[in-house]
Amino acid sequence: MKFYKLDDVPPRSDDMVFKASPIGKCVALVVFSALTIASLYYAFRGGIDLNRQHISPVLFYIATVTFGLFGWYAFAVFRASLKPTNWLLRCSTSGVLIKYRSFYNWRFPSDDVQVIGLDYSEIAWARTVKEKRLSPNMDGKGGAQIQFLTYLDLGLTNTDNSALEANLQRERSLSPDGMVTTRDYPVSVSPGGIIELRWSGGISPSVGKAIQCLGQRVKITTAEKRTTDLVHHRDLTPEQERGKIVELAKSGDEIGAVKLAQQVYGYSLTEAHDFVEKLMGEDQ
Repeated sequence: MKFYKLDDVPPRSDDMVFKASPIGKCVALVVFSALTIASLYYAFRGGIDLNRQHISPVLFYIATVTFGLFGWYAFAVFRASLKPTNWLLRCSTSGVLIKYRSFYNWRFPSDDVQVIGLDYSEIAWARTVKEKRLSPNMDGKGGAQIQFLTYLDLGLTNTDNSALEANLQRERSLSPDGMVTTRDYPVSVSPGGIIELRWSGGISPSVGKAIQCLGQRVKITTAEKRTTDLVHHRDLTPEQERGKIVELAKSGDEIGAVKLAQQVYGYSLTEAHDFVEKLMGEDQ
């Protein structure tokens, strides 16, 4: 296993590159832009009459601001997807490169270590994983929201991932002054020397193509399905609940981690946020 700064990644002409597709980001930008323009138009017109009821222009001004903010974010995401820093995995005849810095954070310093290099001899197997994830509801009323996630798992011949975990922890702690930080961490490690790549956000080509590429040189094992329960249960021990909070925060779901801390310990929003920050600091 080797680690690289982005500018030091060895050039390879035969790479198959897997990255977040800009198409979906462009569609979101167009939709929110259209909604912003339409809302502003009706606001200037003094509102509209709908089913004999007048809708005030104030509501359209509010909608304009709301859709405009979503449009601004959609533009930022679309712009990031067009940057050369937008890639997750590169496969070639000699090995793979994995970029664990999210493409959303392309403004971060390029001289940070953010890429893992693996020879195929270091990879024992690969597989796809389909996960049903239960996480705290954002309404604060308990219950769970459900996500369906896809991962590409790489099992290493050397199960010691301590060096990689240290680099991932450093990445999670980064907060450069004056820069907007997106809590998105597409790469994680699991016990037993497993590197896990989250195949979400419109990564293209598909995870099947990645398996096909890897299958020419490493063993492909049976795909796995799992359910990950990260919601509050009263019968769990404090250590189990803390583990769920840490897992949510490590995956980038800091809001979910804060919500869970509120449900478990009865904290206020500020207290829960401070608790999560303290937990992540202790984990590092």
